Amino acid sequence: MIKKVAYLPVRLIAMLAGFICLLNIPFLLVFNVYQKSIEFHFSQYKEYVLNNLTWLIHVDEYPSILRFFEGDGMDKYFYTMTILSVSLLIVILIGMFVATTIMLMPLSFRKRLSGFIDFTTTAPDLLIVFLLQYLVIFLYKTFHIKLFQLYGGNYTEPYFMPIVIVSFVPTIFLVQFLLREFANEEQQDYVLFARAKGTPLKTIYMKHIIRNIIPLLLIHLRTIIWFLLSSIIVVEYLFNIHGYVDVLRSMYGTKAISFVFGFLLFAVPVIIANIIAKIVMLSKNRKGTSSI
Repeated sequence: MIKKVAYLPVRLIAMLAGFICLLNIPFLLVFNVYQKSIEFHFSQYKEYVLNNLTWLIHVDEYPSILRFFEGDGMDKYFYTMTILSVSLLIVILIGMFVATTIMLMPLSFRKRLSGFIDFTTTAPDLLIVFLLQYLVIFLYKTFHIKLFQLYGGNYTEPYFMPIVIVSFVPTIFLVQFLLREFANEEQQDYVLFARAKGTPLKTIYMKHIIRNIIPLLLIHLRTIIWFLLSSIIVVEYLFNIHGYVDVLRSMYGTKAISFVFGFLLFAVPVIIANIIAKIVMLSKNRKGTSSI
């Protein structure tokens, strides 16, 4: 019991210390412009790390956290989280629909589409961004059609384009994951028994397979959110969107406690996904124990 109680504080302290050490790496490896070489400044790195750790200990520095609740800092946070939430919903709905549709197709079409999905996953995020940018600019220059706002500004908050780009790669990876899990589920005894009885494959998927796959989807929710967060960082930078990533970037090099708190806010969706995954795993373990 004592071990479990002490585990979380020790893990939190280790995470914060590791994050501060990683944050100050630019002070460890300094590029010398004149000699065109990278210099190793360990004493400077040690000084910055110790100063940051000292800021974490000082209680009088914690009121600086209130800066997040002043101005438009929290507005930008909710703007970025809105993009994340809508993108997550789109990824799950489209991923489930596409994967189920492919599995209900004839075997020849299923193999071709699965191969196409595997090929698409090799496309980097930046390639998708540039292709969509080129498409929007091409339509506007050629046909004077402005489909949607492409770039952000000081007082503009585009939603459609960031959500589309952020959702694209995670959706492809989710479809790939679901296709693999669906194929494994089709080999289970209950599916083979239902097929032998003449039950249509569509009925088996709608009543049994999808219901059994949902717990696995919830467990892998944190991986999907990590994909979305990494894509949001790229999209906000390339489209000049002044979201929460811009807030974190403006705080770099300031008081460590403010930056760490801001980073923890950015990680709230991952923490929630981890809690959901643990609850699902515990419920599955209890069901497995009770069935035995």
